[in-house]
Formats: sequence, C-alpha cells, structure tokens
Amino acid sequence: MRVVRVALTGCGGIGSRVAVALLERRARLSARWGVDVRLVAVCGSASGIVRDSGLTAADIAERDGWAPRLVGATFLEQANPDVVIDAGPNDYVSGGPGLDHLDWATRRGIHAIMVSKSALALHGARLFETAQASGSRVHASGASSAALPAVDFLRHNLAGAEITRVEAALTGTSSFVLDEVVRSGSTLEAAIADAVARGIAEPDPAFDLDGRDTAAKLVVIAGIALGVWLPLESVERESVFEVSDHQVRAWRQTGAKAALVGVLERVGTGYAARVELRSYDQTHPYSAARGSTKALMVTAEGFGEYTLVGGASTPQATVAAVLKDFEHLLAEL
Repeated sequence: MRVVRVALTGCGGIGSRVAVALLERRARLSARWGVDVRLVAVCGSASGIVRDSGLTAADIAERDGWAPRLVGATFLEQANPDVVIDAGPNDYVSGGPGLDHLDWATRRGIHAIMVSKSALALHGARLFETAQASGSRVHASGASSAALPAVDFLRHNLAGAEITRVEAALTGTSSFVLDEVVRSGSTLEAAIADAVARGIAEPDPAFDLDGRDTAAKLVVIAGIALGVWLPLESVERESVFEVSDHQVRAWRQTGAKAALVGVLERVGTGYAARVELRSYDQTHPYSAARGSTKALMVTAEGFGEYTLVGGASTPQATVAAVLKDFEHLLAEL
C-alpha cells in the first residue's frame, strides 16, 4: 500500500483540529483510496516533531517532546512529505510563514493544501507558475471560502464557461455582524462582541469587517478558479464600519439582507474586483441566510445565474474544507 506522508505547519486552533481529524480519517482514506496516510510531522511557530512511522493524537497534544527550532525549511526537509498542509498565521506584508512553506513545496513538486491565505493573496501568480512547472498541486478551500465550495463550483461545475460576474459573501464575521445589526436590532459594538464570544470572529475582528479578508479571499478565488491573479492592493474596499444609521433603518424597513461582498466582473479580457456593501430583497435566494452563512452568486454565459448558500463560519467547517481538499488531491493522484 502506498504511503502518503503529510506534514502540517501551524498547529494552533485550526491546525490542531486538522491534525486530529486527519488521524481519525486514516481508515476511511485507506479503504477508499488504497493509501496509508501518515501524519509524519507537525510544527508550530517555535518547535516541531517528526516521526516517520506517523504521529498520534498524544504526540500532537503533548508538546514537551517537540524539538525546539524545528520549523521552516529545516522541518520540511526532515519531514520529507508528499503533502504539506499549511495552517499557520497570515502576514499581508511578508506573506507569512506560509510563503516559505509553499515556496519550498512548489519548487519540489510537493503538493500543498493551504488554510493560510496571505502567501497566495500576495504572490499567487508566481507560486502557481512554479507549481505548474514542478507538477505540484495546490488546493486552497480553507484560504478562500472554507466550507462554501466557491473554487470547486467555478472550476469543475462551470468548467469552460465564460464567467461574467462573481458576487460572494466570503467572510462569516461580517455576515454575522450585519445580520445582527439589521435583523436583530443589535448595536454594532454588541454584535461584534457576540461574534468574538461565539468564536466566529478573531479577538481583533477589524480585518474581517473592513473588507480586507474578503478582498484577499476574492484574489485567491479569482486566481485559482479563473486563472486571473489580481494585485491585492488594486481591490477597492468598503467596510462594515462605514454602515450608517440611515442604511440600517432602510434595510430594516424593507426586510433586506445586508452583506459585505466581493465582486468580480468581466471587463474586456480581464476582471475587475471590489468589496462593497450590498443588500438583497426578500425574493433573493441569499435573503433567507442567517448568521455567519456565506454565499456565492455567479453569472456564466450559457449557464445563467446560480446562488450557493452555506458554509457558515465555524472551526469545524474549516477543518471539513481541508479534508475535502485532501480527498480531491488523492483523487487527482
């Protein structure tokens, strides 16, 4: 039976859940694909552990036995993986540690599954060119829309179609906060605090609410699904913080669904991107969505219009997206 060696970089809240879920799915993957999936290496920001025979849940939970400074390229070289899963932090100045990890993998024909997105949002065009040359396959559901299958739908269900418009609510925090303010009558401050308390938002949710998270995800979706890598800085943004009391009253009176969405529109031979506040009337498919639920609205020549609704923001949903990408990767191989 073929052994598939997996290295996980980033073992925080999401990464540790991914590790445990992958271990729990080993028997299923073996039965379905005829492979022995071994999580052979895990690292955090300052230490790591490598074991050729495969790690256990106890190895991941008890970090006293991890080797200090076993991170980065040294960690990956020692792990010798077939697949790298990156769940580390984002850095929109440097690209974060994910940039080094993805650079290392794509130069060697090693496959990658990305949860972090700053590397792709800033350097996706170069990274994918390298991946194509080396035969490395890169999946990034967790870096684009998590459990909402935006990339899958555009790449596979609409393969070969001329996509003229993509409009997507991609950030669960902004969807939740706007829903609470408009539909539940909450104040912005109370809605944000509730999102943080529920684990929907980060302790500092500004990145999600001011449109930067949506812009980054939009760039990743456009690049992977449509083959168009847009400069992140070119994406104009509106912000949840800009919502006025007048807008809220108008939305409440009409029963509208408010959302912060990323928009890709066909312009000549390319695409233009922006992040904007929009509202949807009660006849729109997205209007029934509540809380942190996301949506993908697509117009394609010959196919017409589609709306996918789902993928609420939870850690479990992100883990599920990573496991889905892993299944896709095994199917491709």
